[in-house]
Amino acid sequence: MRRFPALLAAASLSVAAAVLPLSPASAADGPAWSVGPTADASGATRANFDYSLDPGAVVEDSISVRNDGATELVLDVYPADAFTTREGGIDVLTAGTASEDAGTWIALDSSSVTLVPGQEAAVPFTVTVPADAQPGDHPAGIVTSLRVEDPDSQVQIDRRLGTRLQLRVSGELVPSLELSDPVVAFSGVWNPFATGFVTVDYSVGNTGNTRVTALADTSIAGPLGVAGVSAQRQLPEVLPGSTIDVREELDGVGALVWLSGAVSLQPTSVGFGAATLDPVTADFALAAVPVATLLIVLVLAAGVVVAVLLVRRRRGARAA
Repeated sequence: MRRFPALLAAASLSVAAAVLPLSPASAADGPAWSVGPTADASGATRANFDYSLDPGAVVEDSISVRNDGATELVLDVYPADAFTTREGGIDVLTAGTASEDAGTWIALDSSSVTLVPGQEAAVPFTVTVPADAQPGDHPAGIVTSLRVEDPDSQVQIDRRLGTRLQLRVSGELVPSLELSDPVVAFSGVWNPFATGFVTVDYSVGNTGNTRVTALADTSIAGPLGVAGVSAQRQLPEVLPGSTIDVREELDGVGALVWLSGAVSLQPTSVGFGAATLDPVTADFALAAVPVATLLIVLVLAAGVVVAVLLVRRRRGARAA
């Protein structure tokens, strides 16, 4: 495993709030609703929650929930820790899973809200940062949930929509990113003159205390760097404590017997004081022999073995 550490100066908090893509909260002829921040004290619409939080701080705020459907809604409302899924999306813990971090800092005035069609209501909440809270990002969300029964399968479906709270506590910020050793495989073709493709699987873990993203560059080449192929992608935001899995497919790779390459990440911290950090690299190598060529070599080798055995047998017969 490769580890990347870095230090950032402590700064005031900027907390982003966005609609969490938990699952669709609307259907063609079914319940539909929306969630977002309430207007600020001046009545202006807010796109984000924006706080500056120190250990021990208390903040009161509220989310707005609107019934966009044609039927009455009774929604459960609850706070929960947020995380980055292995696939790279942002999600929150389900209602039955206990939070351990910022989800426990949020207290709602109500655990449910009832809305007639077209009605909008504010749900107040209070964020209380523990006095011994560690510096850095503490992701959480406030979720609205509706359990509906699937008429086809008779199974209850939990439809959720929420607002993300990215809470940053003041203090020393230490971004830290780990890149696993890549697992690679070459898939060739029968034609020894055609190219194949290489799959490169690796994991990226955020072991620091801030959000991190990275530009990933995966490259591979034959001996002496000939016939190089590369691909770039922007990795999603990885929350502290989360790990994502990445698969890169490099097409047009020649079967040049021995291939070597590397995964290189250019990390960037996210949030106030964001900065480009030192790159992280993991090397890899693998054999890439054309299938047809390999079979020809095996046939020739088998022929040589058979010929040697026949010659020895004839010599033995003559000597007898």
